[in-house]
Amino acid sequence: MNASSPRTGRARVLALCLAACLPAQALAAAPARKTPARKTPARKAPAPQEDFQSVFSAAVSLYENFEYEKALAQLSRARELAHGVEQEVPVALYQGVVQAELGQRDESLASFRTGLYLQPDAKLPVKVSPKVERDFEDVRQSVRRDLGVQAPATGATAQAPADRPVQTPGLNPRVEPRPQTPAYVPSVNEQKASGRSVLPAVLLGTTAVAGGAAAFFGLQSATQVTHAREAGFYDERVTYLKSAESNALVANILFGTASAAALGALATFLIPGSPTAPALASTGGGSP
Repeated sequence: MNASSPRTGRARVLALCLAACLPAQALAAAPARKTPARKTPARKAPAPQEDFQSVFSAAVSLYENFEYEKALAQLSRARELAHGVEQEVPVALYQGVVQAELGQRDESLASFRTGLYLQPDAKLPVKVSPKVERDFEDVRQSVRRDLGVQAPATGATAQAPADRPVQTPGLNPRVEPRPQTPAYVPSVNEQKASGRSVLPAVLLGTTAVAGGAAAFFGLQSATQVTHAREAGFYDERVTYLKSAESNALVANILFGTASAAALGALATFLIPGSPTAPALASTGGGSP
C-alpha cells in the first residue's frame, strides 16, 4: 500500500496537468471567427441628362429607318428640350412630315403652321411626296396672309393688271380700285342724281369702317406673333400663336367685307340700270 501511493499521486498530478492543457489546446485549435464586414450600398450613377441635339438626331435616325411612331415620340421629347426658333422650327417641320407619313393630316398641317409662324420662309428638311409639299406650301401662303408678309418675287417683277384692285401688303390691307375711264360723258343732271344717291355713301362708309377694323386686328395679330417669338417656353408660344391666328382670321373677314363694299360702290356707278348709273349720252344728229 505504501509503495503504490507515490505512483498514484504522480498519476493524479499528471491527469490534472493533462486536464488543464486540453482546454487551452482546444481554444488554440479552434479557428478564429471573423466579424462580417458591412457592405456599403453601391451608389447609382446619375442618369445622363438628355440634350436637344442627341434627342433630335435620334428622331431623325428613326425617321430614316421608317420607324415613324418612335420618331414622333422622340420628336415630342426634343420639342420639350428645344430653346429658340433655330431649334423649334426644325422639330415642328419634322413632326409635320412624320405625321403626314402616319396619315395624320390635320396634325401635320398644325405642326407646319406652328413652324411657319415662327419662320415663314422655312423649308422642309427632307424630300416629301408632292401631296405633302402642296399642303406645306398652302399652309405657308395662309400664314403669309395672316402675318401680312408678301411672298418674294421670282424672276421679273410681276405687275398687277390694270383691271384688278391693287392690294397693299402690310398690316393695313386695303383695296383701292382703279376707276375706269367712262365711255360716256354724264350730263349735269345725271351727276346731281348720282350725288343724291345714298347707297354708294353707305358702301363707302362700310369700306372705311371694315378696313379700319381689319387694320386693328391685323396689328394685334402681328403683335402676338412678336410675343410668341420672344417667349421662352413652348406653351406660351403656342398660346400667342393661337391668338394671332384668331385675330388674323377676323382681320381677313373684315378685309373681305371692305373689299366687297368697295366693289359694290364701284358697281353702282358702272353697271347699267342701277339707280345711280348715268344714262349714255346721245350721239345721233337732229334738232335740239
